[in-house]
Amino acid sequence: MRRYFITGGTGFIGRELVRQLLEREDTEKIVCLTRGLRPGHLRDDRLEYWKGDITSCQFPNESFTDLIHGANEVNDLLQPDQLRYYYTIVEGTNRALKWAATTGIERSLILSSGAVARDTLYGHAKRQCEIIAKHYGGNTKIARIFSVIGPEMPLNGQYAAGRFVGMALKDQHIRFYGGTSVRSYLDVSDCARWLQQILDHADPLIPVDVASDDPIHVGALAQLTGMVFGVQVSRIEGPDRSDQYLPDLTLAKLRCLTQTLNLTQSLERIHAHYKRTPSIN
Repeated sequence: MRRYFITGGTGFIGRELVRQLLEREDTEKIVCLTRGLRPGHLRDDRLEYWKGDITSCQFPNESFTDLIHGANEVNDLLQPDQLRYYYTIVEGTNRALKWAATTGIERSLILSSGAVARDTLYGHAKRQCEIIAKHYGGNTKIARIFSVIGPEMPLNGQYAAGRFVGMALKDQHIRFYGGTSVRSYLDVSDCARWLQQILDHADPLIPVDVASDDPIHVGALAQLTGMVFGVQVSRIEGPDRSDQYLPDLTLAKLRCLTQTLNLTQSLERIHAHYKRTPSIN
């Protein structure tokens, strides 16, 4: 039986991961570290919440088989204190993995990012986290997550997919400039499924990219979102930062990690979610 301690379990990807873990017959208990519960937080007899901050919390005095560490705010451009933001990511990972190493946790998974290849504060922090994982060694798996889409995703960050959905819901009109950058989007349900398989079967300390292999220009993403949500789409004048943020899925394919929902299906799922629950996060 599996007993999980999860940081970041109340966030966008974490909530879906917890839902899927609760569907597993071998899940005995899940404890989620949280700084505060969100409205509509998950409830289950096997699920507990442990209040605290990853940089300073006392860890539970009980045994766990698995650590999943994904706690951090990914909207790095919105952080007013950039040095504190960097410290939270790096020190949080150090504390979590040190605790796992000293308490005999069998498996650990850290949620890294495809941004490790970028010259950004977030990318540098995540790269440092991977170095920390290699320092502690053991049975630690590394998942480099790229762009993920799905219900409950943040709509107020710097990521195009969330912004477009937010515009469609609030303004009934999507506006974008540039649009030549290339991204790919993996549905959060597929992402959570991949993370479990990486935790269970991937080689320790060898990062596995978690992403879709179906690239799309950001302008085409705006048009597709507008079509699914039935709203107008306009291109406006503005700077065009043309870049690519795409994975290397060689290891994922070797592990038979497959995408079951394409981008259109993911957007349709998001649209259906907000038709049922129209509030915008």
